Amino acid sequence: MTNGKGSKLLRYVEHRIRVTLHDNRTIIGTFLAFDKHLNLVLVDTEEFRSIKTKSAVIEEREEKRSLGLVILRGENVVSIAVEGPPPPEKRGRMAPGGPGVSVGAGRGMMPPGAA
Repeated sequence: MTNGKGSKLLRYVEHRIRVTLHDNRTIIGTFLAFDKHLNLVLVDTEEFRSIKTKSAVIEEREEKRSLGLVILRGENVVSIAVEGPPPPEKRGRMAPGGPGVSVGAGRGMMPPGAA
């Protein structure tokens, strides 16, 4: 396994994570993938943002909206925190890790016994 941030983040694939962005928005979703730039792919995502009203009494409320599938640019990510473990049921979204398998597609190959 490689050293560095990649190997640490790999442990949390399919976990629920909370991502804080540069503009103080908070994104909570199921972590699917990342790359070397820390771009993140999240699914079942919700966005939370604080809205301050300017009135006689300073009031702050939090708005929530569902986003679904999201790709976050790594440049905007300030922090990542684990919200919870992966769901107990196996959804089958992710293929098991490890080296891929190469199988011929059948084009340009002689059928068995035709030679």
